[in-house]
Amino acid sequence: MKKLKKRLWIKIILSLFSIFLLASVVTGIYIDKKIDKEMDLGLIRTGASSVTKIYYFDYENRARRAGEAKELEDEEIFLQRSEWCSFYSMPDALANAFIAVEDHRFFEHDGVDWLRTAKASLNYVFKFDESGYGGSTITQQLIKNLTGDNNVTPKRKVEEIFRALNLEKKLGKTEILELYLNVVYLSENCYGVGSAAQLYFGKDVSNLTIAECASIASIVKNPYKYDPYRFPENNLKRRRVVLGEMLKYGMITDEEYKEAYNEELSINPDIEKERSSGIYSWYTEALIEEVSEDMSNEYGISKKAAKMMIMKGGLNIYSVIDPEIQKYAESVFENYSAYILPGSDGKYPNAGCVILDPETSDILAIVGDIGKKNANLIFNHATDAKRPPGSALKPLSVYAPALENGIITYSTVIDDTPFSIMDAKPWPRNSPNVYRGLISSAYAVVHSVNTVSVKLLDRIGVENSYKFLTDKFGLSLNAKSDKSASPLALGQLTYGESVLNMTNAYCPIANGGYMNTPKTYLYVTDNYGNVILSKETKREQVISESTSCILTKMLQNVVLSGTAQGMDIANKVDVAGKTGTTSDSYDKWFIGYTPYYVCGVWCGFDTPTTMSYGKNPSCQLFDAVMSLAHKGIEIPKSFTISDDVCQAEYCEDSGDPRGNRISTGYFVKGTEPTEKCNIHKPVTIDLRDGFEAEAHTPSYARRTVGLLDYSRPDFPYDVKIIDSDYLIESRKRHLQGN
Repeated sequence: MKKLKKRLWIKIILSLFSIFLLASVVTGIYIDKKIDKEMDLGLIRTGASSVTKIYYFDYENRARRAGEAKELEDEEIFLQRSEWCSFYSMPDALANAFIAVEDHRFFEHDGVDWLRTAKASLNYVFKFDESGYGGSTITQQLIKNLTGDNNVTPKRKVEEIFRALNLEKKLGKTEILELYLNVVYLSENCYGVGSAAQLYFGKDVSNLTIAECASIASIVKNPYKYDPYRFPENNLKRRRVVLGEMLKYGMITDEEYKEAYNEELSINPDIEKERSSGIYSWYTEALIEEVSEDMSNEYGISKKAAKMMIMKGGLNIYSVIDPEIQKYAESVFENYSAYILPGSDGKYPNAGCVILDPETSDILAIVGDIGKKNANLIFNHATDAKRPPGSALKPLSVYAPALENGIITYSTVIDDTPFSIMDAKPWPRNSPNVYRGLISSAYAVVHSVNTVSVKLLDRIGVENSYKFLTDKFGLSLNAKSDKSASPLALGQLTYGESVLNMTNAYCPIANGGYMNTPKTYLYVTDNYGNVILSKETKREQVISESTSCILTKMLQNVVLSGTAQGMDIANKVDVAGKTGTTSDSYDKWFIGYTPYYVCGVWCGFDTPTTMSYGKNPSCQLFDAVMSLAHKGIEIPKSFTISDDVCQAEYCEDSGDPRGNRISTGYFVKGTEPTEKCNIHKPVTIDLRDGFEAEAHTPSYARRTVGLLDYSRPDFPYDVKIIDSDYLIESRKRHLQGN
């Protein structure tokens, strides 16, 4: 019996050992395959004490990149807060303040404080400390700052531990401290103790008092809450905690503690000036965002670390800005009241504007709102906001694919009548709320006829339209909710789209069919001139040159005689474009272009609000900006006609009592109209009542006109269709009713 029990225990122990061994092997394989144990510090460890500069190109030919690079004046990045502080320039009290309150065993552990890690792990499971007990060492916090990964997951924590252990094998303790103290975020857009010392106390970091050191170290726990300028009382309470920890661990004497405890801090009297200095232009801020995003992806560091590199790394960023156009755009949006009127409530809308080069998709200018920009890191309505584009989407979602696939030509006639019944009412409604009957596709574009775009979408197919927008024009749509008529044919996208992306989507219409990646810069070099980042231009033909040409001619009529007519710029240079208005007039768009530039403007309120304006404010802002942008052009270019496109006359409803119905359109050669109109029939009418003349009608009252020999089905609801008065069938019905 005893032998059996002994054997049983041996089997249990061997089984547990096998399970442990297997678990260890599996864990080892998982760590080896799934955990990223290393990180590249090459970009971060510059130790540079220089300013990042921005350059632009004085181009002779932008498409061929023929031009001289020149520094963009007054756009140096973080000139006021860019010093990288050597560890040996910092007072001992500064490093000690951070160590005392963040990681008092810093010089004893190997990157991980295993005791604190164990306690933090138990707290993660059992939640015995609701304050969010943390086990991270300064080394681990440095890694968190550099990677930007703050996810509270076991995988992230294991990864952080391995990285910390490896980092301490490569760097000494003072090197780690130097890195940490130069990248830690300290509120007010300050990264690093040097920036904080200058901003809060107006002095070099080497001259900080013990109390000031403790004050800066206090900020880390909650940068906003413990900001010494915004919330001095909060900072004081936390500062005294830090001083207490410094005393506890023998980093300061009793006398130093008492003096620092009672010291009243003298906040920099020029702090407001410091805070408001270095306000970036809308363009520079967008440039920082794009470069930091690309740098993060390229080098596997956080955006925060990438921004810190931009701020402190002494880089050279070669942008694609056109400083003159940026200046013009800013001047218009800063003086917006000279160009647009307020609503009935006296309020002006927010607005965003982007101007692109049609050949390269270079972002020449960006403005993120009306008024003067007075702060950094604020919401940019040109790049950050996503709003439904309304009818501005129709050229992309309906007319481009319909032309490209031969579903329509310039003169194709569609019946402007309701498509269906929705909520017991004819749908869709037009604006103005009228149905015109037989109209050409060109007319439908000019007057933004909703019924026609819905009917064309039905012919194209929802899936094809969706793919055209996403695959060819690069728009971000919702795969579940945007595959229907209202989003695609009427532009009521679920989550909307940015001004930047919508404007870039018009570039293929403006440039012969080619799509490029929009960009604010070409390449970035370090302070030794080495290229560390470059932006490749992806150029792809997404629509044919003929589609681009014909759609441009359609959109040119929008400006000449349609929803965007009345622009001064149209008297100087060819302009094409499309307006957009969303439900309840929450958003007003205009995206247009000339042979030189593509410009998109959006107006609206952050909280969707009905706008009651006589004129579309986006059209007015576009007109003002583009008029300035083109003012130096003496002999303007015109839109070119593609070699495979010809002009031809056509009948607008394939004249009648409304007058001559013959127009000139643009067609792919071989698709132009060649047969005479077969829908108009000569009918002699009685001028006294407008109906068909009878035998006794006197000759002076007779007139022969062309009426429409077209049979339209009866609608099961009351709807007025304008051209019904010119249908032979309608007149016969009227006479029969009498």
